Amino acid sequence: MERYYFDLYNAEHGQVDDEGQLFASRERARLEALRILQDIARDEAPGTEQLKITVKLRTAKEQIFEASLTLDSTWN
Repeated sequence: MERYYFDLYNAEHGQVDDEGQLFASRERARLEALRILQDIARDEAPGTEQLKITVKLRTAKEQIFEASLTLDSTWN
């Protein structure tokens, strides 16, 4: 098992993961990063018209994956 860290960023600030989580593979950690994006979007999207959330996945040595969700909504 390897420890993976999930750093979160939006337009206002960033949050560095100092604890991390153990996963059996990089793919499992990637799936967790995508789940985190979905959860944050579900919580934050209803109250805003624009939103960008990024999760950067890293090991203790390097960043290995990055995923972002962008919401841009307007009335016609």
